[in-house]
Amino acid sequence: MTILRRYCLRELAYPFLMSLVLITFIFMAGNLLGLADLLVNKGVSVFDVVKLVILLVPSLLGFILPTAALTSVLLVFGGLAQNNEITAIKASGVHLFRLLFPVIAVAFLLSLFSLFLIDQVQPRSEYESRQLARRLVAKRPAAYLEAGRFIKDFDGYTLWINQIKGNRLEGITVFQLQEGKPTRTIIAEWGEAVTSPDQQSLALKLYNGTSDEPNPDDPSVLYKLNFKTFLLANITTGKQSGGVGKKEKEMTIDELLYRLKHDDETKHVAKKKRETEAEIHKKISFSFATVVFVLIGLPVAIISRRGEVVVSFSVAMAVVAVYYILFVWGRTMAIHGYAPPWFALWLPNVILITISVFLGKRMVQL
Repeated sequence: MTILRRYCLRELAYPFLMSLVLITFIFMAGNLLGLADLLVNKGVSVFDVVKLVILLVPSLLGFILPTAALTSVLLVFGGLAQNNEITAIKASGVHLFRLLFPVIAVAFLLSLFSLFLIDQVQPRSEYESRQLARRLVAKRPAAYLEAGRFIKDFDGYTLWINQIKGNRLEGITVFQLQEGKPTRTIIAEWGEAVTSPDQQSLALKLYNGTSDEPNPDDPSVLYKLNFKTFLLANITTGKQSGGVGKKEKEMTIDELLYRLKHDDETKHVAKKKRETEAEIHKKISFSFATVVFVLIGLPVAIISRRGEVVVSFSVAMAVVAVYYILFVWGRTMAIHGYAPPWFALWLPNVILITISVFLGKRMVQL
C-alpha cells in the first residue's frame, strides 16, 4: 500500500508543477502585454515592471493552485484508469479510498497554504501593487494614460484622449464630476500631463479649449468658458485604483474582523456590513477550492478513463468555470442580502462536495 501511495504522489508531482507553470503563464499573458507596453513605450523602469510582475503573482496563485491540482489529478488518474491500472489495483484487494487518501491529504495541506496566501500574502501584494501604480502616475503621468478609450481611473474625472505623442496629449475631453452639481465638460485641442508639486498626484495643462457647465437650476442653459490655458491640478487615482486607504480585498481576515467591530459605517450600514462579512467568508471558502477540486477530480478521472492532456485540461476548465460562476453568484447574493454570507459563499464548495460524494460511490461500484 505504501509503495502504491508513493507511486501516485510521485506521478502527480511533475504534472502538477507543469500545470502550475502553464496556467500561471495563461493567467499572466494579458497582464504581460500591458507591462511590456509600460516598459517599451511608456518609459517605466525595468525595476518597476519586474516589481509589478512579482506583486501580481500572489494575487493569481489563489486561482492557479486549485486549477493546477485539478488538472494534474485528471491527467494522472485518468491515465491510470485508461491503462487499467486502477482495475488491477482494485483486483488486488486494495480499496480505492485507502489509495487516494494521501492525495486528498496533500490537497488539504495545499488548501491551508492557499489560506495563508489569500489571507496574508495576497492582500499585501495587491495593496503594494496599487500604491506602486499610484507612484508611477505621479512619476510618469503619461504611462497611466491610454489613447482611444475612456479613462475612469481618476477620482472625479473621466478622460478621453485621441492621440498621445510622448507627453503631448491631443484631442482631450474631460468629464469632471462635481458633487451636487452637473458634470462639467472640458474640451481642449491639446495638453500635457505633469506631476503635481506634492509628488502624489498629476496635473493636466490644457490648451485652446472650452469648458461647459450646465446651470444647476436649468440644465438647458450652459455656462461656457473659452480658454487658451487651463490647469487641472491634484488629479489622483480613485479608491478603486490608487487611493491610499485599503480596500476590503487588501485586508487580512483580522483587519476585516476589526472593521466589523470598530468601524461605525460598517456596523451601522447593512450593505457595508454584508460586504465585509462576504469578504471574510470568501477568503476562507475560496482557500479550500484545492481540496474540493481534488475531491471531484478523482472520481471524474477514474470514471471517464481519459488521461489525454487536452481532455484533462478541458474538463478542468469546465469545472473551474462552473465553480467560479457559482462563487460570483453566491457573493452577489450575499452582498445584496438575498442570503447570509456564510451560506452563500460556502454553497459552491458544498455543491461540488455533494457531487463528488455521488461520483465517488459510482467510482467504487465500477
